[in-house]
This record gives sequence, structure tokens and C-alpha cells, in this order.
Amino acid sequence: MRTNDDGFTLAELLVAVSVLVLIVLFVSQLLNQTTTMTTLGHKRMDADAGSRQLLDRMIVDFAQIVKRTDIDYYVKSPANTEAGNDQIAFYSMVPGYYPSAGSQSPISLVAYRINTQNKLERMSKGLVWSAVSATDAPIVFLPLTIASTWPAATTAAADADYESLGPQAFRFEYAYLLSDGTFSDTPWQTSAGHSSIDGMRDVVAIQVSIAAMDSKSRTLVSDAQIASLAGSMADFAPSMNPGDLFTQWQSAVDAATGLPRPAVQGIRFYERQFRVSK
Repeated sequence: MRTNDDGFTLAELLVAVSVLVLIVLFVSQLLNQTTTMTTLGHKRMDADAGSRQLLDRMIVDFAQIVKRTDIDYYVKSPANTEAGNDQIAFYSMVPGYYPSAGSQSPISLVAYRINTQNKLERMSKGLVWSAVSATDAPIVFLPLTIASTWPAATTAAADADYESLGPQAFRFEYAYLLSDGTFSDTPWQTSAGHSSIDGMRDVVAIQVSIAAMDSKSRTLVSDAQIASLAGSMADFAPSMNPGDLFTQWQSAVDAATGLPRPAVQGIRFYERQFRVSK
């Protein structure tokens, strides 16, 4: 007697296998996209966290800046245009790294710069009172300057009182908000007939702009590549409108075709204004 065995035909098997393959491919692509989005999110959080710590530290330093007409400031000015990454040094009423001996004053020499490893670092050199040490300098008054007393605060020279504060930041630029409401690369109002910093009397706030790359993206590029990119990013100019600086920076990043795209995707810009003490 002949029996009929139920089963799948070859065509049905081929259709089932094809559907299974499509499902596997769809799930695989979905997982890849999820992984990519998660990685980008982690990169952004890494850059955001590092930059937030840096900018929060600057709030305190600039808020406590010492404003006197008889002391020096190492800042951007017509005599010190600072092409490329900026550098700044000033006295501030914040704690610092004090010498092991000598009576400590409440004043520190604070400085910010991008070092030779393309990372932002901060100096906080605690100063002693006058006449308590023959080797450790106190706050000095004009005509003595910061550059002549502490050369490392105004150059690329090494100093034990520097510490890495913004390892993600590789571009550092600042400008002045003056009392007439304008932004300038000169720390005084030429329209008022002023020609010197004079204790920062005309400066209401300092606007800081930084470009940062998260730590994971940094492993994909060399120091030379980062330095080249930073060098191609425009300096602030008084003729710029709000947003122009970051627009030019983004254009420089987009034009950096030699950089791996994952590294470029990890670059972010940050800007904040810091009011200075009155």
C-alpha cells in the first residue's frame, strides 16, 4: 500500500533559508549601527566630561584674578598676538603648589597653555610672601614681569607646577569682552583712548574657545597630525560675528582628509565666557 509522507519541498527550503539569511543580516546591521551610535555617544561623553572639568576650573581662576595697575599680565595684545594656540598667565587668589618652606600668601601664579603633546595644561604656582625666601619669588610688581621672573609661565619650558588639566583639548583660543560690549583681541578700549592693560580695567569677561578630541580618537592620530590640524584652525579676529570662529574651525576639520574619519567624528568645540573680578 502506498503512503504519502508530508515534507518540505526544495523550493520551500530555499525560501526559508533565504528569509533566515535576511533576518540575520538585518539583525547584524542593527547591532552594528547600535554599536556605532554607542561608541560615538561614549566619545562625546568623554570629551564633554574632560572639557567641563577644564572650564569649571577656569571659572574660579578668572573670577579671582588680581586686578592691579602695578602688576604684569601675560596676555594676548598687539605686542603679543599669539598666532595659533594662545597662552595666558596671571595672578589669582587661588591655592597653588607652594614651596616646602616659607610663609604662604593667598596668591598663585596661574597659567594655561597647550604643551608639546598637544594637551592643555595649567600652572598653579603658589607664591610666598615678600622677603621670606631668597629662592622662591613672591608676587612681583612692575617693571618686573611674569616672563622675566617665571619664564616657564610664558614659554614651552617645563615646570613642576604644570599639570595636565585638559588632555582632550588641543586648540586653545581666547578673546576679551570689553566694557563697551565688543569682543576684542586687545585687552583695552582703544575707542576710549586707552593704550595699556592698566589692571584689566576695560575687560569685563574672557571668552575661551577650545577644540577637543576624546581619548579613544586620539589613539588614531599622531601628535604631528593633531598639531597640523590645530595650526590650520583660525585665530579669533575682532571682525568675526558670533559663531564665525567655530564655523572656520569646522571647515578646517572637514578639510583634514588625512585624518581617520572616526577621529574626526570625535572632535568637539566648546566656548564659555568667564567674568573677571571687579
